[in-house]
Amino acid sequence: MPSLKIDTFMPREDLADFFRRLAHALETGEGGELACAREFKKIKISLKDEYGQVSLRARVKSASECQAEEPDSLPSETLHTPPAPAKPKYKFLKKRMGSSFKVLFKMIHQGKMPPAAAVEEFLNDSRIMVSYPGYGDPAYDAYMAACDEFAAAYESGDLKRLNMTVDTLVHQKGHCHAKYK
Repeated sequence: MPSLKIDTFMPREDLADFFRRLAHALETGEGGELACAREFKKIKISLKDEYGQVSLRARVKSASECQAEEPDSLPSETLHTPPAPAKPKYKFLKKRMGSSFKVLFKMIHQGKMPPAAAVEEFLNDSRIMVSYPGYGDPAYDAYMAACDEFAAAYESGDLKRLNMTVDTLVHQKGHCHAKYK
C-alpha cells in the first residue's frame, strides 16, 4: 500500500495553507504530493509547537501512488543572547538540552534554518552545563569550541556549515556520554 510521510517544520501561519491543500486533495484528487489523500486508507497528523515553529508529521496510507513532499526552506532568524537564567538542576538541564537539540538536528538535516529560540536555548544551556563540575570536565573545552563553531555557522546562515557543526556536536555528545555518563 503506497504511503506518504511528511515530517517538517513550518511557521504557524503556513499551517492553514497545508490543511487547505489537504482538503483540496481530498475533494478533487489533485494537489501534487497530497493527491493520493483522496483514496486514503488511513491519515495520521501530529502537530507540536516547538520554539515558535510547528512540527508537522503526517502519514497518508493510500490505494494510489504518493509523491514525497519537498521541504520548504524557512527564513533565518537573528540570534541574540538573553540574560543568563538561574542555574537549574543538571538532570532538568540535560532534558531541556535534548529537546532543543532534537529540533536543531532535525531542522538542519531537513535543510531548514532552526528557530533562533531553539539555538539560543541550546547554546545558553551548553554554557550552563559546562559550569557543573564532575560531568565530563576534560571534554568541556572541545564541546564549547564546537558550540562556538555552531553559533558562528548559524549567524552566517550557511546550512552546509550548520550541518557539519551539528554533526560535530553529535560526535562530541556521544564521545562524552560514552566516557562520563
